[in-house]
Amino acid sequence: MWFDSSVSHRVVLDNKPGLKWPADLYLEGSDQHRGWFQVSLITGVATKGEAPFLQVLTHGFIVDENGKKMSKSLGNFITADEAVKKYGADIIRLWISSENYQNDVRFGDEILKRIIDTYRRIRNTLRFMAGNLYDFDDSKDQAEYKNLLDIDKFILHRLQEIIKSSTECFDNFEFFKFIRMSITSVPGI
Repeated sequence: MWFDSSVSHRVVLDNKPGLKWPADLYLEGSDQHRGWFQVSLITGVATKGEAPFLQVLTHGFIVDENGKKMSKSLGNFITADEAVKKYGADIIRLWISSENYQNDVRFGDEILKRIIDTYRRIRNTLRFMAGNLYDFDDSKDQAEYKNLLDIDKFILHRLQEIIKSSTECFDNFEFFKFIRMSITSVPGI
C-alpha cells in the first residue's frame, strides 16, 4: 500500500497537464512521517535524483472538545458536509483557519459557538467600516501622502506592518497566527 501511494508523484505529476514535478507541497497527517512521505522521498530520489516535493506540511487530527478521537461508535463524529450544513461554510473556514493544525484540533458545539461570535464581530466591524466609505470618491477624496496628518501616516505605516506580518503568516502556512493577529489588531473585534 505505501509503495503504490508513494509513487503517485510519478504517475500524477509527470502525466497531468498543468502540474509540475516536484510538487510544491505534500500535505498529510502527522502519522505519515514514516509512511507516505518517507517512501515518496525514497522513490523520488531513486527515480529522479530529488524529492518529489518542495515542502511537506503535516497536521494533527480533529478530535472532540474533550480531546478524544472522533468516532461514529462513540457518537462524537460529524462529517464535513454535516458541519457545513449545521454551521455554514464561512464558520467552518474561520474555525479551521484559526486553529493551530500542528497539534490535534478540537471540534465541537462550544468551540463553534465562540467562532460564530468571532465571525459576527468581524462581519459587523467590516460592515461598519464599509458603511463609512459609502460616499468615498477616489477622484475627489483621495489625499496625497505629503498632505496627510501624522496620525494618517502612522496608520498607513501600521497597515504596512500588518501586511508584512500577514504575508509571513501565509507564506509559512500559519493561518491561525494571521487570524489571531487580525482579531487583536482591529479595534472592536
